[in-house]
Amino acid sequence: MDLTTYTNFRQNLKSYLDIVYETHEPLVVTRAHGEDVVVLSKKDYQSIMETFYLMRSPKNGQRIFESLEDLNVGGGYDKTRK
Repeated sequence: MDLTTYTNFRQNLKSYLDIVYETHEPLVVTRAHGEDVVVLSKKDYQSIMETFYLMRSPKNGQRIFESLEDLNVGGGYDKTRK
């Protein structure tokens, strides 16, 4: 995760936003007299929120982890193959 100051972020806004968008890496912006903030792309934010939603239910979270375990030991199949 990259880090920059508020002043530097403000002076190079477009460049920083392009980097965040292209690398999918969050950027921490530090502020001298306030809480630091994190900048991330909308797509990455939506992905995080979707994961949070899916994992909010313990039962659903368990099903996801079990499915991943099955795939890791060779279970499952590729639905795109005919």
